[in-house]
Amino acid sequence: MKKAFDRYILKEIASPFAVGLLVYTLTLLTNQILILSKTLIAKGVTAGMVFKILFFLLPDMLSFTIPMATLMGVLAGMSRLSSDSEIVAFRTMGIHNRKILKPVLLFSVSTWLVSSWLLMFLAPETNYRFNKLYTEVVLSQTISGIKPGIFYQDLPFLSLYFRDQDRGGEWQDVFLCSMKNPEEDTLIFAKRGRFDYKQFQKDNYIILFDGVIHTYKKKDPEKYSLTFFTQKTEKITNLVNFRQNRRSMQLVFPELCRRLRENPGDVLLSLEFHKKFALPFACLALGFLGLSLGISTKKGGKTSGFVVSLGIIFIYYVMMTASRNMIVKKIVSPFWGSWAPTFFLVAVGILLYRFAAREKEINWDRIFAFRFLRKDRSGSAIFGKGGLKLANLSRWLPLRILDRYVLRRMLGVFALVFSSLLLVFYIINILELIDNVIENKVPFFYVLKYDYYITPEIITIILPISVLTAVLLTFSLMSKNNEVVAVQVSGVSLLRLALPAVFLGLFFSLCTYFIQENVLPEANKKSGQILDVIHKRKSFTDIEFARNWLLGRDNQIYFYNFFEKGKKQFINFNILYLNPDFSMRRRVSARTARWLGENELLLGNGFERNFKDNFPIAYAAFGERKLKIGETRRFFTDSVKFSNTMNSKALKRYIEFLKKSSSDPQRYQAQLYYNYAFPLSALVMVFIAIPFSFLMGNRGALFGIGIAVGVSMVYWGTLGIFSSMGSMAVLSPLLSAFAPLVLFLAISFVLFLYIRT
Repeated sequence: MKKAFDRYILKEIASPFAVGLLVYTLTLLTNQILILSKTLIAKGVTAGMVFKILFFLLPDMLSFTIPMATLMGVLAGMSRLSSDSEIVAFRTMGIHNRKILKPVLLFSVSTWLVSSWLLMFLAPETNYRFNKLYTEVVLSQTISGIKPGIFYQDLPFLSLYFRDQDRGGEWQDVFLCSMKNPEEDTLIFAKRGRFDYKQFQKDNYIILFDGVIHTYKKKDPEKYSLTFFTQKTEKITNLVNFRQNRRSMQLVFPELCRRLRENPGDVLLSLEFHKKFALPFACLALGFLGLSLGISTKKGGKTSGFVVSLGIIFIYYVMMTASRNMIVKKIVSPFWGSWAPTFFLVAVGILLYRFAAREKEINWDRIFAFRFLRKDRSGSAIFGKGGLKLANLSRWLPLRILDRYVLRRMLGVFALVFSSLLLVFYIINILELIDNVIENKVPFFYVLKYDYYITPEIITIILPISVLTAVLLTFSLMSKNNEVVAVQVSGVSLLRLALPAVFLGLFFSLCTYFIQENVLPEANKKSGQILDVIHKRKSFTDIEFARNWLLGRDNQIYFYNFFEKGKKQFINFNILYLNPDFSMRRRVSARTARWLGENELLLGNGFERNFKDNFPIAYAAFGERKLKIGETRRFFTDSVKFSNTMNSKALKRYIEFLKKSSSDPQRYQAQLYYNYAFPLSALVMVFIAIPFSFLMGNRGALFGIGIAVGVSMVYWGTLGIFSSMGSMAVLSPLLSAFAPLVLFLAISFVLFLYIRT
């Protein structure tokens, strides 16, 4: 009897735990899937390597999501038993809360042990391997991003350009600017060249053939040096730049203990030591808290358990983050800072357990005020739990009532899912940034500020997921309550029943487009600036871009160090006038340059040098000089843009500019069509959800959530892969943007064929 009872309780906990673990882990992976698929596939990395990198991320994520899922599993399972009056039945049979506590603690101890093993041994090792593999893969694939006709500036201290490339991959008409020696100006022109690349090696080489090196001292530009060569090897050092010394969170437990003995006063090591015990122990605290809350539940079932668990988790991780920040500032000790959030959960759990022991109950429906039933004028429920009251109404009125009812239920579920996912993403951001905040000693306020500005982007990501889940759960719950059967008996087809969902999807698609075009560009700019502060890296708020390189329409190369927005002037401005054979004809260089008109510059403190057959023939220094050029002011001011800070209108203008300046617009064209296609994701998710919800029948809310998350992850992965293929020019920008939508619409059409409407 006892074993059967324990198995029954464990079974009730295991189902929502599995769904919670799936939801939390895959939600954590959502950003990574989009970022990794775009970053890695765009650099020529195979899908297998992307999955390998994602696999290395899993242990670290699971160490955080297992405590979260433990709370959801226990809380949802106990809430279901309580709302169905099974807890009351247990009490009448003499089974009190202490006997229910035994299987709950057994389950919590199991998750505690798994989480401890992950945090102490597996997660640190895979975290280190992830960083190493990711760095090596991204940087070792640098050569795949080098294309003819494009200035390439991602090589250390080098800027590279070549006109063309033969079938064997050898470059033709190569230009290389070397900035390895800051006291010298070095420009290299070569007839041919290639990249001598060795995977995962520290040093790689560019081999140049039949060329000349132009060099002069910056302090004395009049003295000029020419070096002709038949072959030259340019060494590229630290192409793979990886931090070999492991950070504190990348240390397995024995190594962490060893370092802590060597450096007993190291705050970060002490913090990591206590974290490896406190975070897994949260499984026990959250399990006990979930039991106390669950057995006090009057209504709400598993769905309320999901929402309440998210709220508790959010509070817990905010407390944990704030405590870690206080530890670094030495306001509290590592022990109390690490364990205080867990002790708080235990204290709340004890209080609620005593509350439940007095057989008091919590009505979550009243707290959340989610009411899906509305009464007609006679006071009768239009939609009750058993069916519909349609008999005495006119032919058209029931359809309008039906639409309002379906929309009301969908919007209720949508609000529930949307707010829950928003909380999850806030938790993700806190977890991702807290280590940088601690390491760089940045105030925690910046994390909250970043969450504020990243919210529009989060909304565009979770809107399709929320719509998908809302449609799935609404129709599956209606099927479970026999409401779908009642609708069909009334002569209304399932396609007509689903019409409000289509309008809802269309509405949220329009909302996504509005946010994307009017809110997102500026929000992305602000969030990027805050992220620069958190990561302690140089921001380009006042400096547009370092080492800008542009190709003019008449065979000129323009380059400058940066543009000062405050003074409205270029710093270290240069123009190279080239002959048709790609040799130097003339060079103008100035310390500063400012605009006098659309095509005229005022140069300050510079020189002009002319060449014939590569040899300098005339040199003239100047203090100030006017110079007319073939390009307009916009050619330079529009030279640097980031696609995520432009709406579609700005992208179209920038693409035209890139075409005129002989630059590759492929990536921006892919982004433009992506902007057109992505807002339709909410509508496509509705078309996917409708057949799924009717096919899965009355399998319950948690099954629907699991299906929704699985479909969403497949969709985001497909979207990232096709987007990368568009940026790489493997597919046309139009096809890469709309292919995922067409693919999922085709899947939904096939599923519709299996539904008896």
